[in-house]
Amino acid sequence: MQKQLTFVCLLAIFLGTTQMVASQVMGFKRCPENIKTVEDFDVTKYLGTWYEHSKYPFVFELGAKCVTAEYSALNSNQISVVNKHISAFNSKKSIDGIAKIVEPGKLTISFKGIAALAGAANYWVLATDYENYAVVYSCKNIALTHATLVWILTRERVPSADIIKTAKDALVSQNISLNKLSETDQSNC
Repeated sequence: MQKQLTFVCLLAIFLGTTQMVASQVMGFKRCPENIKTVEDFDVTKYLGTWYEHSKYPFVFELGAKCVTAEYSALNSNQISVVNKHISAFNSKKSIDGIAKIVEPGKLTISFKGIAALAGAANYWVLATDYENYAVVYSCKNIALTHATLVWILTRERVPSADIIKTAKDALVSQNISLNKLSETDQSNC
């Protein structure tokens, strides 16, 4: 029994470490099951350009600024995703992916390139008014742990404080911590 427990613990550590390629905020419980998404989510209104206002730490964006996401319709249940940013070395970077609509407000997203190693990820829209802000959440169970990502997206590069407060209130209402959020640099883009 002790050997099995040791093996399970080592496996959880290994899987958790390898999954850190996709996420930086790890937890030792399973993903919460009571997260609510936008029930009447309208993907057509969601399409277009969004600016990343803030996020949980995300290794693919270390040192990145001017982060944007562009969503375009492919067909009735898929949208193309193009994420762009300026790297810490001042070069323009982008990554393409496809998001599939699974349920209202719930999508799965897969990217090309090295990000494909992380596999498909949840992309859950917790709140949006389509014109000003969107709150996006992702959680993935990994053995005995989980990895969480959160984004606040806005339609303006520099949104008002009221818009950000509304977005943060949506997170708080679902007991999602604001402590790990870091603001994205959207200056000199």
